[in-house]
Amino acid sequence: MATGKRKSSSGRKTSGRKTNSGRKKNDIQQESFTEEVILWVILAVSILLFISNFGIGGAIGNAVSSFFFGVFGLIAYIFPVVLVIGTFFAASNKGNRIATVKIVAAVFFVLFLCMFIEIVRCGAEVAGAAGAYQYCSVHKIGGGFLGGLLAGIFCPNFGLLGSYVIDVVAMIICLVLITERSALKGVQKGSRKVYETAKESNERHRELAEQRREERELRRMDRKVEGVAVDTRVLPDRKAEPMGSDEVSEINIDKLLEQSNTNLPEIKEEKHVTLTAGGAEYQKLPAMEPETEPYVAPSAFSEEAFEAKELEEDASIFHSEPAYQESIHTEPAYEEHHPVEESIPYDAAEKPEEPHVRAEKVELHSSERTEKPKKNVKATEEDIQNDVSSIEEEIHLEAQKERKYVFPPVSLLKPPGNKQGDSKQHLQETAQKLQQTLKNFGVNVTITNISCGPSVTRYEIQPEMGVKVSKIVNLADDIKLNLAAADIRIEAPIPGKAAVGIEVPNKETLMVSFRELVDSPEFKNHPSNISFCVGKDIGGNVTVADIAKMPHLLIAGATGSGKSVCINTIIMSILYKADPKDVKLIMVDPKVVELSIYNGIPHLLIPVVTDPKKAAGALHWAVAEMTDRYQKFAEANVRDLKGYNAKIDDLPDGEDKPEKLPQIVIIVDELADLMMVAASDVEESICRLAQLARACGIHLIIATQRPSVNVITGLIKANMPSRIAFAVTSGIDSRTILDMNGAEKLLGKGDMLFDPQGVPKPLRVQGAFVSDKEVADVVAYIKEENGQVSYNSSVEEQMNSIESGNTTVSIDSGQTGDGRDPYFADAAKLLIDKEKGSIGMLQRYFKVGFNRAARIMDQLEEAGIVGPEEGTKPRKVLMSPEQFEQYEEEYL
Repeated sequence: MATGKRKSSSGRKTSGRKTNSGRKKNDIQQESFTEEVILWVILAVSILLFISNFGIGGAIGNAVSSFFFGVFGLIAYIFPVVLVIGTFFAASNKGNRIATVKIVAAVFFVLFLCMFIEIVRCGAEVAGAAGAYQYCSVHKIGGGFLGGLLAGIFCPNFGLLGSYVIDVVAMIICLVLITERSALKGVQKGSRKVYETAKESNERHRELAEQRREERELRRMDRKVEGVAVDTRVLPDRKAEPMGSDEVSEINIDKLLEQSNTNLPEIKEEKHVTLTAGGAEYQKLPAMEPETEPYVAPSAFSEEAFEAKELEEDASIFHSEPAYQESIHTEPAYEEHHPVEESIPYDAAEKPEEPHVRAEKVELHSSERTEKPKKNVKATEEDIQNDVSSIEEEIHLEAQKERKYVFPPVSLLKPPGNKQGDSKQHLQETAQKLQQTLKNFGVNVTITNISCGPSVTRYEIQPEMGVKVSKIVNLADDIKLNLAAADIRIEAPIPGKAAVGIEVPNKETLMVSFRELVDSPEFKNHPSNISFCVGKDIGGNVTVADIAKMPHLLIAGATGSGKSVCINTIIMSILYKADPKDVKLIMVDPKVVELSIYNGIPHLLIPVVTDPKKAAGALHWAVAEMTDRYQKFAEANVRDLKGYNAKIDDLPDGEDKPEKLPQIVIIVDELADLMMVAASDVEESICRLAQLARACGIHLIIATQRPSVNVITGLIKANMPSRIAFAVTSGIDSRTILDMNGAEKLLGKGDMLFDPQGVPKPLRVQGAFVSDKEVADVVAYIKEENGQVSYNSSVEEQMNSIESGNTTVSIDSGQTGDGRDPYFADAAKLLIDKEKGSIGMLQRYFKVGFNRAARIMDQLEEAGIVGPEEGTKPRKVLMSPEQFEQYEEEYL
């Protein structure tokens, strides 16, 4: 009897719960039907109002039309259309605060439009609200009752012009609120483009003028003396005669330059050019500058004395002003005398009684000139050109450094949607169904918490005393069947809680907007420059990670599971967070189309690398850069990049102050393609960077869609502590990525297991979605606002030299020239002798570490000496001693 009573009471409770849930469903259906009826009624009324405005609505229609014309005036023609659109908009955005603001703004826009029409009709003589109603109801023009009411308020207080200004500004504000587009932004953008265009044009003209001035200078420097010989003497028929102080003559170098402006072909035969200085033949000019070396005119000239001098010493007689350090071209085809003036200093030893002497006719014999001075002039010209180009490059780089980075605005990103996800009622019903399912299989549990995420809801259950956790795990398929779920994942137990988590996909999946994460305080207040938005966890909380603490990240998953979107999220987070002076990027994209859009942003050290061979060179350059940074740290007596940059900040400013080193993030979008082309080089560089690069500020992010042991080798996985696993096809792939099952039960489309360093178990996170249009808009904005980007040419040169084979990088110095370990041959003989092989055996016999022993085993497998690994079993030996001897003779 007691048992029957308990059954009947539980049956009544169950029937009561079903009645309540059925009543709630009926209420929801009734509410939706009511809304639909109201929408159809409003649509019909609007159509009747619209046709009544044209006099075809009958007596009632005409009366209603006159009323609406009296209230709204000319706006009554479009009022039915506005009514329908506004009603449907409000019904489809029910409960949305932004939609409410837009509706209110639309109402005020209609009011101020009525006022504008009424002011245009009446001017300053406003008829008032009642007068406007009567006039508009009859003539069907004007602003109606509403326009007359507002005009009657504003025109007497602000005047006609002030009312126009207030009305137009108010309508513009309403339009901005409705369309969410700024009117001033377009003007700002246009004016900025005009300014940039004018600035570039001005710089182009200035550079052209500077180039022309340099060309003139170079042409003048290329002039040389032709027809002037070292053998210079006074003709015997014209000896020095005394002259007065007013007859002192000077050499007119400028006049000589003007007359020798034309460069004629060089004449190698001897020519005579006579330089005379006479009374009325020249014009008095000021003396040369004191720096000019004076020429002392002796009483007699010795031919032998002049023949012993060099051309440079002879040219000093005709040395011009310091501003024109150039050779002098004369015209050898002309034999006429050119009057020049020469400054004659006082020579007390020869003429003590006369301070000045009269210069006589001097004959300059031109002899054959060699080509050596001409070549020197050309060499000087090339050096000047190189100096100018190098200086321009330095100026450009300096301007690039000093330019401040303009961060992209969040408005370029798409705002989050308005979906609410699964209702609370649906979650409670699923929880009750889950509890009842477990109870049917003899597992009594209590549901302690429900965490609803964007795509998955986790039900936290606490089993009764004596219930094994494994019993709940074994019921996964039965739970999936009773809940009619696509797939479920059981986390037993939840770290830090005395509960088991059962993750069930939501009925309605919510997209996580990237803008929502960028706007979050978790991302804005994060101190790291290389932090990025991961997504939202299973409780709907924003998840932000720091690459510097990872310090390297492995991303893997099947095709279409969300890897490329995750990489775009990481890059976009850095663009929104970091200045190019602090963070630099190297992107490797063997698929060509994924990351090429980022070419031209200032964060890139080099353009996006698409050639797999050049990608290996880029990784080798990163290893060389890591070594160079550690040498700098040792010289500065610091341990990491943060300490080095802090020490540089403490140094006084000066020319010898070294530059701060940026953090470098290397992103490889598809590791499988690189491993197919250059497996050994890529694996060596990745392993060495993963082992040592953390302290020097170099971090790796590697993604692959083929999570197999051939791509994610043991060495790579051992040195990549942080991992993100997207949906995969099997538990084997999940274990390859995470060393545990779970990724095969993910839903795809950004659903991930995030396993950063230091977390006991992976976290389930829904990744953020960033569209191609958002990426393109942000990149275009950065390029436009931050100007042209100059890549580091030294990095490309070093990368190309490494690619061509001029530089080699290896993990340890114990490797031979062909890349094999020195213990390769001994290890092969050992395994052939033992007829089985394992990494532990190599460690014991050769006393090496696990990494080196594993590498030797991989080399033996590549050579075909041992077979592939078979789990915990030893590897099979595939060669006999005779075959290995033959192999050794051919290859070793």
